[in-house]
Amino acid sequence: MIRNFLLLTLIICIASCKNKNEIAELGKPVPNYTFKNILNSKQKQISLHNLKGKPVILEFWATWCGPCIPAMKKLDSIQNQFENEIEIITISNESNERLEKFIKSSKTSLRIVSDTTHSKNFKFNVVPHSIIIDKEGIVRAITNPVNINKEVIKNFITNNEINLELKDDFYIDPNLEVKTIKTIANSNYTIELKGYDQEKRGGSKFLKDTEGNINGVEMWNSTIPRLYQTLFDVASPSRIIFKDSLSEKDFPYEKEHKYNFMIQVSEKHQQKWREIGIDFLNKNFDFNAKMGVDSLECYTLKNIDNSIKPSNSEAKEFMFMGTILKAKKIKISQIAEYLENFTSIPVLDKTNLNGLYDINFEWQAEDPKTIHTELKKYGLELIKSKEKLPVKIMEIYKK
Repeated sequence: MIRNFLLLTLIICIASCKNKNEIAELGKPVPNYTFKNILNSKQKQISLHNLKGKPVILEFWATWCGPCIPAMKKLDSIQNQFENEIEIITISNESNERLEKFIKSSKTSLRIVSDTTHSKNFKFNVVPHSIIIDKEGIVRAITNPVNINKEVIKNFITNNEINLELKDDFYIDPNLEVKTIKTIANSNYTIELKGYDQEKRGGSKFLKDTEGNINGVEMWNSTIPRLYQTLFDVASPSRIIFKDSLSEKDFPYEKEHKYNFMIQVSEKHQQKWREIGIDFLNKNFDFNAKMGVDSLECYTLKNIDNSIKPSNSEAKEFMFMGTILKAKKIKISQIAEYLENFTSIPVLDKTNLNGLYDINFEWQAEDPKTIHTELKKYGLELIKSKEKLPVKIMEIYKK
């Protein structure tokens, strides 16, 4: 009996030791994970435990992630400055082919890993995501790469000191409740306006009735300009004009300035859900918005050789993830709106193409010239206008 008890205890201890540090946690040894698919190194795999003796930065990222590209450039500069004093490994779950294109276009010196199994050991929801490990293999920082710079790394290498803001995508503050600001529910529509919800990420989705017709929208953790932008169907923030001494700084992307909003209407008001939503926001905020026209610097999308052919597809499709776009039976104006996500000024459709088209893009954010190559495949060209052009804009002003 005693022997069996001791055996069971030993098994439990072994299992406990085996499971210890399987997840990267601040102040604990990093999991002994092996990255097995290094794309741009003679060394095709590397074990984290074999890197003891020098600090290590693990950078989780993606080529379609806007903030990831400047972060990668900064880390590349850090790796070049400190050379063998630090090891930087960057990890993406994208395909070898996609990452090889990034390596070629960026000419990065960072080690690039294609890996899809790391999520069990490195927990996060949002990229970019950085983990800094000391020479003893202890996780010393889990943070956003915006907090990492050459001075921070120099001090870490020299003095083994580092204190960066923690990035915890799963932290729930038990004292932070979702505040309901106003709710309306009747036979014509349902509207809800709430404060910040820590259990939701920012974003939105259109709501549909049983026939598949759009009859509303739900938005999560959005600023006031973003709420209005969605309801007015404004292509990008580059079309937002702030009046009455207001600026973008008056609407910081902080939880105190984020809202959750939902509107869904009956069939009777199906064509008016945007209008009803805008009227509701105007009544319940100290800042209002309206549409107007202003002359702004722009890019123009032009048809250069009429080589694009109308779509033969049976169904519509519009899917994009950063620099990857797959679309069927869409208007060229939608392509202009897509491009506006990557420019600091509006993009206007000046192609005079009125049909529906199939367009697939895969370009590299680190090399903006590649978007022009993709456009040229369809006989399209993006050109900076020589003069300001009239553009539909959204004005935000004090009530």
